[in-house]
Amino acid sequence: MTTNLNNRPVDALLIISSSCPHCPSVLNHLSSLVKSGEIAQLTIINIEQQPLAAQKYNVRSVPWIKIGKQQLQGLQTLETIKQNIVWAKKKQSLAADFDFLLSDGQVSRVTEQILQEPSAIVALLELFEDEGTVLSTRIGIGVVMEEFATSELLKSIIPQLSVLTKHSNDLIRIDACHYLGLSKDPSIRPVLAQCLNDDNADVREIAQDGLDGL
Repeated sequence: MTTNLNNRPVDALLIISSSCPHCPSVLNHLSSLVKSGEIAQLTIINIEQQPLAAQKYNVRSVPWIKIGKQQLQGLQTLETIKQNIVWAKKKQSLAADFDFLLSDGQVSRVTEQILQEPSAIVALLELFEDEGTVLSTRIGIGVVMEEFATSELLKSIIPQLSVLTKHSNDLIRIDACHYLGLSKDPSIRPVLAQCLNDDNADVREIAQDGLDGL
């Protein structure tokens, strides 16, 4: 399935403060990219007016930018922002392709692409953590993860999976625990141990299974 990265819209979020010396420059860069069509929509939040945004987005300094899933903070050049737009669009493209292939039962094609380009597993993670991902795609994600059980590739995403064990969605927490268990990596022990206190019985059961498998 061929996709055109340039035609995929990307949105941006900019968090600034009135006293920030670098915020006007970054705002100008992003505004020019909206005008040129490289950014579809730009949302601007003044952290002094909406202080809760710092907690919501874990902002430690401004300017803070989110482009797709990419996050940047501090003074940025126009070239750096453009490069992050390219990366964001590439991830969106891969996720869309994987969504189609997995929902269509073409799991082997996704596995092959990830083997050829290991960084593509990030797109699989994006599908996994998206609550809107359909069941057929989720089943396919599970099959791919099983294929990579105990591999270095699966171990490379342990940090992301560990974060997802705290997701608000029960099913995502359950699967995150399961995928961590597939890694058989001793480093997951404290993460799964914390999951034994989860409110959901299935999360606790899968976490215990993962610990027993170490």
